[in-house]
Amino acid sequence: MAMRFMCVSKLGKLFSIVFLAICFFVIFYNNRSHYQSTDSISKVELISNDLTALQRNKKEAEKHSIDSRIIKQVVEHGSADKTTMPPTLTPAVDDQSSAEGFTIVGEGLRVPKGKDKNFLFIKTHKCGTSTLVNMFYLFGIRRRLNFVTQPWNRWLDVEATLLPPRSGGHYNFQIAHAKFKPDRQHELLPKFRTFYTTIIRSPLKRFNSAFAYYGIDRHNKHDEKGKELSLDETINKWFDMNEANLQPTNTSCAVQNVVNGLSFDLGFPKYMERNGTLQEKIDDFIADLAQEFDYVLLTDYFDESLVLLKEQMGWKMQDIFFMKRFYTTDRSRKDSRLSQRTIDRIFKYNVVDVQLYNFFHQMYKMKVRAYGKELLDQKTAEFRRLRLEFENRCFNKPEDHLASFNKEWTLTEFGEREKSCTVLHMRDVVLDFYISELQVTEDFRSPNADEMMKKWAGKHNPMEEDERDLVMTIQEDFDGHGVDQDIS
Repeated sequence: MAMRFMCVSKLGKLFSIVFLAICFFVIFYNNRSHYQSTDSISKVELISNDLTALQRNKKEAEKHSIDSRIIKQVVEHGSADKTTMPPTLTPAVDDQSSAEGFTIVGEGLRVPKGKDKNFLFIKTHKCGTSTLVNMFYLFGIRRRLNFVTQPWNRWLDVEATLLPPRSGGHYNFQIAHAKFKPDRQHELLPKFRTFYTTIIRSPLKRFNSAFAYYGIDRHNKHDEKGKELSLDETINKWFDMNEANLQPTNTSCAVQNVVNGLSFDLGFPKYMERNGTLQEKIDDFIADLAQEFDYVLLTDYFDESLVLLKEQMGWKMQDIFFMKRFYTTDRSRKDSRLSQRTIDRIFKYNVVDVQLYNFFHQMYKMKVRAYGKELLDQKTAEFRRLRLEFENRCFNKPEDHLASFNKEWTLTEFGEREKSCTVLHMRDVVLDFYISELQVTEDFRSPNADEMMKKWAGKHNPMEEDERDLVMTIQEDFDGHGVDQDIS
């Protein structure tokens, strides 16, 4: 009888322990779900992942990695007017930990300390990047930052011989044309101190731009009898001729400049070497990019994207002034309307870019919601006004060439005095050469500058005296009063 009582007593204790454990689990799970719901995540938590914390703790990174099912969910609802995202995309952190290592600016945007002057920008083709790089070059020249670059070369192979940073310094910026190779770029620009970003564009708009820019439209717009085809007919003719070459498995540069070009620039070809289905490879690719990049700009929201970048980096409004380059109001032909069948084929052959864009478009909408759309609209309107005022003060514009910079524009008296006007409208290849010489000579002050220049002799002619004066004036102006000077 005593034994039976003891067994019942032990069994009762066991049931009590199990019951308490279940209660604890339910309470914990409910609290966790509550704090990770997108409605309760703070603006600071929504705006970007603390990637440095994930790097410091591998297990934590694995815990918050993006499951392929989540990406599918985002992509499948890419066209929906929804800004909510699965909670695992943004790890929930308490208020205290969210402030560690970050400076809070603007409306809850957080700037990782030290990242405001360490910057990696992957320049994608046909996304307005020629306009952006001059802006970034000006930012770096003003502050005497070190660029990841090859000597006097506009194309960058990060695995080849690179120009060294200034003595005692480290690399700060990468903005030259280069494929995304994260393993090597992590060595040059460690993520714990570097802000990783790029820009992408609607696949339909990007395809149309590339189709014209690379001459495909021009070389295919007649049939075998010489009759001129509409743009819609020309695109379908080219698709029919190249159907076998337009699959994602074809990673040649000739195709990828037009089809799936975004994914090509951002490193998708290496994922084709993996085992698994095409969709699994696309999922892995997007998941990795989501962990790599702190922020992805959208060409389709160019000004708004720049304002959000400025807020995240803690930059000034004048740091994001730009001049439109390689831009025409209408590169298409008069008969530029596309049938739904053609649009569907464009999406079909750009399957990787479509999913990539849909995902980061949703991420962009999250940031807009977190920042506040009304506030963003106000700041974007202010930015557009100030930028246009600055542009109009820099240049005399003929009435028939108002839209974007071209050789018909001439510097005003103010533009002659404000040297940033000249830098913003220069060809980026020229600025690449400037950067090389500045870095080699350490802004013309290196004691062995002549010796260093001889080492790279033949690569490019040294800067002229007036070009040196231009750069030195920009740096001295920034030393004196930063970018807050009166431009009125």
